[in-house]
Amino acid sequence: MHQYRCDRCATTSTSYVLRRDAEAHGQRHRDDHHGGDHPDGESILTEPLRLPERREWGAMAVVVALILIGLANKLW
Repeated sequence: MHQYRCDRCATTSTSYVLRRDAEAHGQRHRDDHHGGDHPDGESILTEPLRLPERREWGAMAVVVALILIGLANKLW
């Protein structure tokens, strides 16, 4: 996951799966707030993909089960 960070404004974007989307967010931010210039301290933060936490497993199991049931119904 990738986020755009502007230290000058003390803002961090939402997370993006693709780095280019975080970069595009940064360009829009520069255009809107800095006249297109690159402020000192701006960066693209990259966070490693994480495994779901234990409390999220139940919801994931339900989603996977529904997908499998849907696929089984289509095949039969």
